[in-house]
Amino acid sequence: MHARSEMRDARGQVLVMVALLLTVLLAFSGLAIDVGRQVAERRHVQTAADAGALAACRSLIAGDSDSAAAADARETALANLASSPAGANATIAADGSPVYESGHAGDPSYLNSGILINGTSVRVAISSTVTTTVARAIGIASMDTGARARCQLQGGPALPLVARRYLNAPGPGNGFVDTLATDATSADGQVDTGTITGYDVRTPASEAEPGPAMDLYGPNSKAANDNSFRGFVALDVRNFQSTTSRIYYNRVTAGTSTNTLKDMEGAYLIDGYIGPMFPPVTSPADPNDQVATLSGNDTAMVLGNFSQVYGVGDRILLAVYNGTVMQIPDFSISPPTAITLPSTTITPVTGPNFSVARNDAFNSTVELFLRGDHNTANPAYDIIDEPPSTGVPLAGNMNMPTWSQNNFIPAKNGTTVAMNSIRTTAVPAGIYTVWLEGQSGNPYFQTRRYPVPVAVGGAARDFSLGNSTVSGATATLGGTISVPIYVSTTTANATKWGATGSAVGLTYDAASFTDCSLNAAAIGAGQITLSPTSVTPTASGNGALSTLSINTTGLAAGCYRFDLRATGTNGDAQPVTHLQPITFTVATSASSGSYVDIIGFAVFEITAYDANSITAQAVTGVHADPNDQALRRAEQARLIAW
Repeated sequence: MHARSEMRDARGQVLVMVALLLTVLLAFSGLAIDVGRQVAERRHVQTAADAGALAACRSLIAGDSDSAAAADARETALANLASSPAGANATIAADGSPVYESGHAGDPSYLNSGILINGTSVRVAISSTVTTTVARAIGIASMDTGARARCQLQGGPALPLVARRYLNAPGPGNGFVDTLATDATSADGQVDTGTITGYDVRTPASEAEPGPAMDLYGPNSKAANDNSFRGFVALDVRNFQSTTSRIYYNRVTAGTSTNTLKDMEGAYLIDGYIGPMFPPVTSPADPNDQVATLSGNDTAMVLGNFSQVYGVGDRILLAVYNGTVMQIPDFSISPPTAITLPSTTITPVTGPNFSVARNDAFNSTVELFLRGDHNTANPAYDIIDEPPSTGVPLAGNMNMPTWSQNNFIPAKNGTTVAMNSIRTTAVPAGIYTVWLEGQSGNPYFQTRRYPVPVAVGGAARDFSLGNSTVSGATATLGGTISVPIYVSTTTANATKWGATGSAVGLTYDAASFTDCSLNAAAIGAGQITLSPTSVTPTASGNGALSTLSINTTGLAAGCYRFDLRATGTNGDAQPVTHLQPITFTVATSASSGSYVDIIGFAVFEITAYDANSITAQAVTGVHADPNDQALRRAEQARLIAW
């Protein structure tokens, strides 16, 4: 009997334990069910918070006020909160009454419920309460949850294009244009030497009063001192403080070939640049605001990629440069577009202004000269004696001007120099070319020279080489480079070449062949050819085509230059000569010393594009910070960590 009683007691204990375990198991099962509902609700609320934050950012990009953006965020978030998977009640605190975690009132990072907009940053926090079902049996009546999302407007800009701010700097007059000023004021005043974002007497461009139409890329977007640069840059090559300071990004190296680099940068036109973005412009300059130039005609790739993503009316945020290409360590000259003179001056006349600038690494003086076309086969076309003199010129010549400043250290923002006391003596009417030259002193002893047309005696019928490609490259020693040279004219009666104008002869000046630092170099006879050697200027398309071929056999790796000569007689029986420097590289890497200084950022609206160019107009002024609120219209909305 005693044994049976113990067995019954044991069975009773097991039943009690089973009952208790079942109760616990049911409780945890119920809790698991409600925790699952809580997780589902959190995901639901997170989707709503993300959507609300992005909606506010897009509203800011559209130009709406902070309050309107907050309203858009609330409306979008509430719409996404409908049909809660847990039947929960989610709330967003009213504007002006945000709810923070205890002890952290006013700290945005501790926001529990509400919408906060601060400049280009949007925060949305949603709180929610899930009423339990089974878990209520163990005393858990509800579970709190919620989600937070932060959206940031990011500028940066993401395209490998830079916009030229000034045309024909420094002003006043002589065709000066500030592309970041309103169309009505863009030609007024001169470059503001006080600050790189200044406007002198002009008014910044805006939505209501945009800037003048200008080429962002194409034949008319060339730098003032480098016809081979059209605004295409290598965002992955920065920092030109010295010859050894270069910084590379995104697997680009000093050994990356130029063609490979161009392909990489061109892809950013479709997908956008992955960073790092440009920092705000500072003084002294941040070296990451110095970006390598990509020279040459890459129109097919640039325009082809660009047209896949952008259309007329779209707005883009671009970095802005002053219109001048720099080198390390270097100064640069932005030459005048032309000098216009009478055949004989009764009294000395004043010529156009131009500017001379330097980079941070340059600390020497610059001496200026105006030199003649000494390599011409016709002595009558060389209209400045050597050595150049500022006195009264001989018959058929002009003198070298006196300069308003000479032997000076240029300002980083550019020093304006005026040409004074120019004289001519019986120079036949025509268009000639002279060389504006600058020489730096110790310790650099560098020379920079730029061709400048001189229109004498009212000569106006002209041709242009402006649509030509003026640089080339071969990745291998002994490679061949082909460069298209176009000779064009206008359709205007006063300036077109004229029906009786001759064909334009094309040659290269063998004596001009040097390396890119103007040190002596040599290339074999017959290694530079043109076909055909003469063409008749036309206004059709890019102009009449001649192909320039360069056989680099025998040249060491490096950079070289020479002068292309184009000569003809216009419809008024006047001689016309233009000289165009041609540069090319042989087996060099992507890390050349040419770069542009980023001086600010602006929003542009695309007004047209075709197979040759992209045209746009500024709809904001220039700003030092790419994340400035004024640039919202072209910034990108991105969700970032809270």
